[in-house]
Order: sequence, then C-alpha cells, then structure tokens
Amino acid sequence: MANVYSKGCHMMGRGRGGTGTAMGLGALVVAVLGCVVLAGCSKATVQTQPTEPESFADQIAAAIQEAEAGGAGDTQLAILRKAQSEGELSLEDARAAARAAVECINDAGSFAFYSEHTGRSGLVIPEYSWSVDTSEQEAIGNACDQREAFWVNMVYQAQPSSVELTEGYREQQTPILRSCLERNGYTVDPDASTNDLIAQALLVDSETSSAVDCITEAGIE
Repeated sequence: MANVYSKGCHMMGRGRGGTGTAMGLGALVVAVLGCVVLAGCSKATVQTQPTEPESFADQIAAAIQEAEAGGAGDTQLAILRKAQSEGELSLEDARAAARAAVECINDAGSFAFYSEHTGRSGLVIPEYSWSVDTSEQEAIGNACDQREAFWVNMVYQAQPSSVELTEGYREQQTPILRSCLERNGYTVDPDASTNDLIAQALLVDSETSSAVDCITEAGIE
C-alpha cells in the first residue's frame, strides 16, 4: 500500500504518511483544532483553546509576512490578502488553495487527491493528500504545499470564526464529559470550565490506558 501524506485536519508537525502543517506562528498553534483524518482522530491531538485568542487582523498579518518570506506563490498570497481585506478566510478560498496544491503535485508527475472532512462542530476542512513513496514525491508535495496552500490552510482553521464554532460545540458536550468523569468515580470541580474538563478527561484517559475514555464518549474532537 502506498504511503500517503494528508493535509487539512490538525496539523501540529510534519510526519511521514500523516497530516503535516508545521506551524510557524506560535499563536496559531494553540488555536488549531483537529487531527489526522485518514488515520482517524487521536485524543492526543485534542487541544484546549486560549482564553483570549489572537485577533484575525493580527493572525492574517503575521501569516502574510511569513508566507512572503517562506515561498508562498502569488495565488496563495492573493487569497491571504483578500482575507485580510474581508476580515475572514472563506471556505471557498480554502478549498481553492487545497485544490491548487493537488493540481501542482499532479502536474509535477506525482499523485495527489482532494477531499473534505466535516467535524462534529460543523466546521468543514478542505483536505489534500499526496504520495510519499519516494523522497522525490515527498519533496514535490512539500514544495506544492508551501507554494499553494500551507498558510491558507493554517489561517482558515485558526481564525476566530473557526475556533468559535468548535468551542461552541465543545461547550454543548460539557455535560456529557462531566457525567462520564463523575460516573467513573472522578471528582469534578463544579466550577471547572470546558477546557479544564477536557484536560482532566485527557489525563484520565492516559492514566487508564483509554479504559475511561470520556473524550470519545462526549464526541469531542
């Protein structure tokens, strides 16, 4: 079976055959949600959110600066500047960037394909995957990713509107998370925030080798 590298859903570092956005902007790292889609979401990738997320204006300005220095192509930069003027990066533009990366890879003689993932929160994540059976294929994929979609993908998932959608869903699931912990004999602070409960549930999951898996029970990504 061919090795495939997938981009689009949570991305905390590059790795063979998996999802791989290497986050260059520290403030965006903590804001991104998700996981490797082709391999299935891992509880270890569930992230808690900053209490005061960076404004979109600051996010997009930093992303454009880094993209200009990092080899982004004109089309990707145009999408980022459009988002800067509109105050949000649209799903359609995120899709366009992902499809451009796929086209770039295929035109270079490798193999890539486009897909989408809709999280439980309703956030639609454009995804693209490419073959990494050889070092040449991996290099082609990485180069096209940087040129066409890397920063667009990062900003789309880390922007306040995306984070708000996911956080809203998590808050709806908080009663299930609390009930699961208490039912399994764990003391829960009555004033615990959603992020506190997620952190506690992840710790319990680790300590019990997933025997008590409240994250999955609550449907939290």
